[in-house]
Amino acid sequence: MKKIIAIIVTLAVILTGCSSEKKSVNDTVTKNVSSTNNEQSQSQAANTAKPPKETNSNTDSSLLDNIDTTKSPFEKGYYDYQGTINKDISVQMSVYPLEKGMVGSYFYENQRKELKLKGKAGAKDIVLYEYDETGKNTGSFKGAMKTVDKIQGTWISGDNKISYPFTLSLKSILPGVEYGKRYSVAVGTESDQAIENFVSTIQSYVVNDNKKQLAEQVKYPINVKINDKVIKIENKDDFIKNYDKIFHSEYKKVISKAFAKYMFANWQGVMFGTGSYNMWINEVTPSGSNSKLMITAINN
Repeated sequence: MKKIIAIIVTLAVILTGCSSEKKSVNDTVTKNVSSTNNEQSQSQAANTAKPPKETNSNTDSSLLDNIDTTKSPFEKGYYDYQGTINKDISVQMSVYPLEKGMVGSYFYENQRKELKLKGKAGAKDIVLYEYDETGKNTGSFKGAMKTVDKIQGTWISGDNKISYPFTLSLKSILPGVEYGKRYSVAVGTESDQAIENFVSTIQSYVVNDNKKQLAEQVKYPINVKINDKVIKIENKDDFIKNYDKIFHSEYKKVISKAFAKYMFANWQGVMFGTGSYNMWINEVTPSGSNSKLMITAINN
């Protein structure tokens, strides 16, 4: 009897040991599978996530944080500048103050390719970082000003390897207009891009002496100067007949080289040109047709 009891106890111990060992192995496998699944999930997440955009940025957040935008002298509207980088590289710039920063764009006059700007302006300091069409930081303007009329400082390349002095002088202001609607004071139903595209088309007609196409874009009658006398041009045929006298060499030169960006505008229209040589664009509704952009004044 004692022998039978000993056998039963021995079997119980063996079975208990097997059960404990099985549980331990299962726990280990479960932990290993769980760990493997987590690693795979993290790997899959990393593979499906969009890679960070390479910016090669030289932006200095601490520098921007130290600028108190509440003391900025800029008010709502577009501020248009012309100036130079390194004293001999001509640039045009337009900036617009937002609630907590400054946005805008600029271009080199010899390239006419726009670069976007973003930064901040304080009471005396202004910092603007430039970005190309891919969002890559390509440089920065770090300047100082007594008033908005003139900004001076240093332009620094995106890789921090090149720096040049810059000077910007205020050319014009479009006060009070909404951001992205700089020409709305003159033409409220057309986008800024549509107006600039129309002006670029007009400019190409002048450059290539496309008289007939240009004549189609003029609102008649229109006053022009011919031999220093103001003459009223009544229709397309009259315009084409006097085209060479209207677009004399000096006037044609100015219109051909003018920039179809950052143009001045007021209730009279959008001005395209430089100084006393310019033309004005406005929205016109000819009888029996829809409204369209047309040349409403020629100052030659």
